[in-house]
Amino acid sequence: MSLQTEEIYRTLLLYSADAVIVTNPAGIITTTNPSFAKLVGSPIEELIGSSLDSIVVADWQEAEESENGKEQSKQEEEEESALKTVTVLTRVGTEFVMPAAHFPVYHDTKKAELAGYLTIIYVIQANSLQQAQTEFVSTVSHELRTPLTSIKGFADTILRAGERLDSSQQRRYVGIIKDQADRLTRLVEDLLAVSRLESKKLQLTIRAIDIREAIERVQQNLSDKAKKHTVIIQVPPGLTPVWADADRLEQILTNLVDNAIKYSPADTTVTISAKGIQGTPELVEFSVADQGVGIPEEHLPQVFSKFGRLDNPLVRQTEGTGLGLYITRSLVLALGGQITVESVPGGTTFTVRLPAATPEQQAARGRG
Repeated sequence: MSLQTEEIYRTLLLYSADAVIVTNPAGIITTTNPSFAKLVGSPIEELIGSSLDSIVVADWQEAEESENGKEQSKQEEEEESALKTVTVLTRVGTEFVMPAAHFPVYHDTKKAELAGYLTIIYVIQANSLQQAQTEFVSTVSHELRTPLTSIKGFADTILRAGERLDSSQQRRYVGIIKDQADRLTRLVEDLLAVSRLESKKLQLTIRAIDIREAIERVQQNLSDKAKKHTVIIQVPPGLTPVWADADRLEQILTNLVDNAIKYSPADTTVTISAKGIQGTPELVEFSVADQGVGIPEEHLPQVFSKFGRLDNPLVRQTEGTGLGLYITRSLVLALGGQITVESVPGGTTFTVRLPAATPEQQAARGRG
């Protein structure tokens, strides 16, 4: 005997960990599930007949105004069903900020008559986000505490014993304070970059860029840091430009080359190469390879995560925010590309593929 559709829906509603609420066109709750009752701390029978707006604070106006019989474009419909952030008010006065979605429900498939609305509050996702945010704040606090402790400690020493310190000691302590202040600045800049990336507020100006020129500019900018390394550039003549934002491409290259220099011993080689991909003319590939300690295979998935610094002596001795590769991957993805990493003892290679600015594409965009 097969299950009836109604039985399946009833079971889903009853046992779903996410809160599900059905309202009539006026926004009065007609049906809900135990998850919503548990979330707000009220019995289901008390919730039925209540106004959804009195419990869930959200701007549903855009979705509901669309039911005036006006035709909508596909894009408008997708925006209408997108996740929104809502505030759930519980019986005891607690407020929870959670992701939710709000969908119109019709009496028939022709969408001629509105029956009400289905609202889903994603409890599981909210819990995961809250845990991730808590962990992120905890990690950021730890990262901030380290340089702040040094700054405060050496500043206190100068204030307390400044007259007893000779000029070389004073210069050394002030130098340490400056270094740690620079470290704080880098961390704050990286945190702001993460915020822009995750809020989708990153602005890109895409154009055709000569990858050799971009690589040479980054090499020049990092020449002081690379004094104890040999940097080799390998780019074939006539390589197709890439479609990218110039500043973001330079940031990607800078992060990768800077890491290769920092995490490999002196007197080793860093190789920056670029090439076309045979059989895939729509992409250009570039890579940064070092002769460092390498990354254990089991740790490779962690390198692109936030604060994903590895626990080995060379990494511990090298200052960093732990956000560089996370930002790098986010930028590559924002440019429509891919990034991979390969590592063996004695060397690591990061490879990036970005869209190629072929003559046909340039002509199509009026830039040929």
